[in-house]
Amino acid sequence: MKSLRSLVVAAGVAAALSVSSYAAEDEAGFVDIGSLVPAAKGEFVEVNLSPAMLKFAAKIASAHDKEAATLLGNLTRVRVNVVSLDDSNRESAIAHIDEVRRKLEAKGWMKMVTVREKGERGDNVNVHVKQRGEDAIEGLVVTVLDDKGEAVVVNIVGNITAEQIAKVGRELDIEPLHGIKLKLNKHKHDAEADEDKDDAA
Repeated sequence: MKSLRSLVVAAGVAAALSVSSYAAEDEAGFVDIGSLVPAAKGEFVEVNLSPAMLKFAAKIASAHDKEAATLLGNLTRVRVNVVSLDDSNRESAIAHIDEVRRKLEAKGWMKMVTVREKGERGDNVNVHVKQRGEDAIEGLVVTVLDDKGEAVVVNIVGNITAEQIAKVGRELDIEPLHGIKLKLNKHKHDAEADEDKDDAA
């Protein structure tokens, strides 16, 4: 059975010539995450899945995996930017990620996960969410500076629950979300996060 990664690629090819009049800025969970500066050498990945692409992917997925199709159908936009870090772009990447985090907190997004590993180059991860009501999440932003020498910024927009976030990460191959369980606090509007070691293994 095809993974959603294959389906998303198929959707991107099929919808590449389509133009959507739906403004991303009108979506509550959307954040302009900008673009990281590529390194002189090394990896550079930028993925921007529009509503049209995601709807097409959900339609394809429905023939193979109903749960995956429902999950995709509840997403309206996915943006992923990954770059390798070296001396040519490390300083600008750190500044860019710090600016994205400040922007989110200024707009009232909830910081649900913070990881700071020991050492100058240890993992540095934040997960922010835009919560709607007590149970739903309409936006998710992941920012990472990892020990492999990469910077990652992800914005997922749609109607998802806290329990679905790890599945979104696995299906779209967004590693910082693998195995993470998030639990919304319905009364204090804060959250707890822990790691599902079995899923992460």
